[in-house]
Amino acid sequence: MKSNKRKTYLSRVQSDYFTRKWYRRSVTLFCTLLYAGKWMRKAQTIRCLVLEISEGGATVRIGKSEIPDFVYLVFGRFDIVVGSVVVQRDPGHLHLCFIKQLRPDFVNRLSRISSPFATLESLSPITISGSENVQPKLPPRPPPSYGDGNGGLAQPARHSKRP
Repeated sequence: MKSNKRKTYLSRVQSDYFTRKWYRRSVTLFCTLLYAGKWMRKAQTIRCLVLEISEGGATVRIGKSEIPDFVYLVFGRFDIVVGSVVVQRDPGHLHLCFIKQLRPDFVNRLSRISSPFATLESLSPITISGSENVQPKLPPRPPPSYGDGNGGLAQPARHSKRP
């Protein structure tokens, strides 16, 4: 049976509305969701498992908790706090959209972390570096002291008493 609907040029144009803007990376990382409690009296936290992450959002797995629409996704011990909006709820899963986009290099480093418990500890450059070309920053060294015995300015001059 043939359709009686008339086709126009708009039916052949693909919309960008349903295409993804960023590449999603499959990860397994434990993080914390931070949100305001009942009647805004206190902040509550809950552990979650991040399953997918991109620069603009993430998919997290939670238990049977009631989570509000606005939450913060916390990496480490409050090292990185990302404001998020819940855009879709599935049984046991939340799809989050970040308020501010993450940097692509940070998301790439997060996707290379092998231990899922590494994001519960304090994040350091060693923790989130996944390649050899990412070096941790060394602490600044104090300037050398001049009186350290290497012929510096603070060393007393030794002169003989004979003329």
